[in-house]
Amino acid sequence: MLLELTTIGARSGATRTVTVAYAEIDGRLLVFASNAGRPQAPAWLHNLRANPLVRVELDGRRYDAIAEEIVGAERDRLYGVQAERDAAFATYQQNTSRVIAVVALTPARVGAATAQLREIHNGLREQLSATLAAVDAYLAGSAPAPHAKTLHQHCLSFCSALHAHHSREDGVFPQLAANFPELKPALDRLSQEHAAVAELNQQLTTTIEQLTDSTPPEAELLRAHLTHLAETLETHYTYEEAHLGPALDAA
Repeated sequence: MLLELTTIGARSGATRTVTVAYAEIDGRLLVFASNAGRPQAPAWLHNLRANPLVRVELDGRRYDAIAEEIVGAERDRLYGVQAERDAAFATYQQNTSRVIAVVALTPARVGAATAQLREIHNGLREQLSATLAAVDAYLAGSAPAPHAKTLHQHCLSFCSALHAHHSREDGVFPQLAANFPELKPALDRLSQEHAAVAELNQQLTTTIEQLTDSTPPEAELLRAHLTHLAETLETHYTYEEAHLGPALDAA
């Protein structure tokens, strides 16, 4: 049986989604870092050790979970149960000298701060998706006239909303760092990412200003900028929701 597991890169901070085997034993959802018995553990294990908040997609449901590595005699018992169910896991352990990790995935309780961040981020995601759809319609020749004006409205509206959100956060980050010193590394990273996103936003604005109905190459460039921004923001959103939201919820 398989599920999709999304972790946050220990170094990159980018999201990584992999398909892994799972089992339900004693009411717990477990995954096994077998990597088919190879000498190295799979990268997702290193990621969740650094960032235990993960995302699980199983049977059409997607939810956040806390990853907890099971150790000692309990690990041995659970892995033994899995090896009895599927002989391949016994072979995996025989083929490697490392102890194959067993990880329990427990649904996470999302607090008010994390929920609010996600609501804001989801709104920005929807705006960006609508903007990309407008660019695609323009490039396909199916956008409502006037084409360029429609794109201007979509893009400038999104850029303005994103800038306002990050400006508000930049205004409160110094006080958060003062109140919660343990958050300073995460806040420093988020501030640096805000600066990088602001540069991308400026590139978008410049491209939009050059766009007319007779300049389709600028529309292609605009789409490239939007796609790059979407990828950058997804990593940013995920990191913020995993590090800032839970810390504020706990506080």
